[in-house]
Amino acid sequence: MTRKSIITLLAVAVVTGALVFDGLSRRHGNQSSSQNPPMTATPAGAPTGASNTGTDAQPTAPASDTTTATDPGQNAGPAGASQPVQDGAIADAAQPATDDAPAATQPIIVPAGTTLTIRLGEDLGSRISEMGQRFSATLDNDVVVNGETVIAAGAAVFGKIVLARPAGAVAGEAILQLKVTAVNVNNANLPVVTSLRSFGPQIKGKNKVGKFMKGLVKRASGEEREVLLAQQSAYNFTLQRRLEIQ
Repeated sequence: MTRKSIITLLAVAVVTGALVFDGLSRRHGNQSSSQNPPMTATPAGAPTGASNTGTDAQPTAPASDTTTATDPGQNAGPAGASQPVQDGAIADAAQPATDDAPAATQPIIVPAGTTLTIRLGEDLGSRISEMGQRFSATLDNDVVVNGETVIAAGAAVFGKIVLARPAGAVAGEAILQLKVTAVNVNNANLPVVTSLRSFGPQIKGKNKVGKFMKGLVKRASGEEREVLLAQQSAYNFTLQRRLEIQ
């Protein structure tokens, strides 16, 4: 190979190397440009601390100077927000809780010892009546407790004949015994316990023999009489136990 050929080869190699080096340099420059864009000048009045990296800074929303008050009438959104106040809720809260159940009423007590004056609705007698017979009557006077009328006059009254014994030579004096057993109050017959009333002549004597002898004398003389309680006649009976009226 001649010197000229050698020189020509070297020249070609140099030119080729230069072209390759130039291509690599351009490629490297393009990659650097894409990774590090040119810096953008910060305008006057921009907030301190703005990024100088060349990327576009995102605007920051200005903080509100005032806090918006929650309207109690608006619907609450997220948890923790004020709940809406319904119309009438305040009024309902202001109203005290009431019990709809009716209060239990205390019974009215007619004490023992109270007098019941009754008026008979039929004739009763030692001869015309029988032991165990029921009779009817009406209350003749109001029953008053603590200044209040608890049983009005005219209320129905019911009684029982405990003993009815006519006069006779062997039986002796006529006798009739009664007691009141119930009083009608507010359309209900309330049972009562009263004193026993005895009607008939009482023969006085020191002992049973003396009373018997006096009875024989009265019967022989015709002074002995039957017991008769006429209709509409009034008599008093005393409560032996208290009466509860609901």
